[in-house]
Amino acid sequence: MEIIKNFKNQFKYEPVIKNRDKLKKSKDFFVVGMGGSHLSADIIKDIFPELNITVHSDYGLPNKINKKSLLILSSFSGNTEEVLDSLKIALKEKISLVIISSGGKLIDIAKARELPYIELPDKSLPPRMALGYSIKALLKIVNKKIDFEIKDQESAGKEIAKKIKGTIPLIYSSNKNKSIGYIWKINFNENSKNPAFNNVFPELNHNEVEGINKKDFSFILIEDQKDHPRIKLRMEIFKKKYKTITVKDNPINLIILSLWTSYYLALENKVDPIEVRKIEKLKKELSQ
Repeated sequence: MEIIKNFKNQFKYEPVIKNRDKLKKSKDFFVVGMGGSHLSADIIKDIFPELNITVHSDYGLPNKINKKSLLILSSFSGNTEEVLDSLKIALKEKISLVIISSGGKLIDIAKARELPYIELPDKSLPPRMALGYSIKALLKIVNKKIDFEIKDQESAGKEIAKKIKGTIPLIYSSNKNKSIGYIWKINFNENSKNPAFNNVFPELNHNEVEGINKKDFSFILIEDQKDHPRIKLRMEIFKKKYKTITVKDNPINLIILSLWTSYYLALENKVDPIEVRKIEKLKKELSQ
């Protein structure tokens, strides 16, 4: 609860790029990150569609990266094996890069090799709960700023959690807000220990809608006044057929709302919203 209450303060953070003189200027960005560590890139891509940002959530390097590109290696812990693998190959291939992390092996390597990096504060946070810091850091690197009015969403999140208890939430949006829908999904997964899925209009009307029933699912629609008129119409038709919960706001407030909703759903489900035992167990098995 305290982490979510303080989440808005992360947007007051002013990141500093260490070894900035070695940071190459580029308009072609590739962000390597897994789980919560690539979400900042997804969001910034949606807010600033004019930016050329490619997200790579895998081992190795993105296929289309070249010597004119800037590789941004993002891992909150600094020990994500896929990101470390990308760093190893990038150094060998002499790809220009910058690191975003709170510590771990990534920061150790950055300091030892005098690579450009941003060291994030408060390494005690779960990566998904440090999204504000990650967004501010990436904005610094791509030279963009956001200025949104941030609201408290606790009461709204609590009400939504009560309505969706015992269901599988389906979070639907336009392509424009796909990243926000995905954040809702993973917060339900990790915080609430609840199955959840996200999809987008119009694609879901061509396939997923056939598998929907009213018994197992709840529906959360992310609406946006900038959506295409036909997308708005599709959503209106959907709302006539299914009982839905509609949310609309700026991206930051929608993220905060997802945190509160998933927190209170965790309480409804009687689970710990912080620990992620299955994920940590898999990491241990992979390290053996």
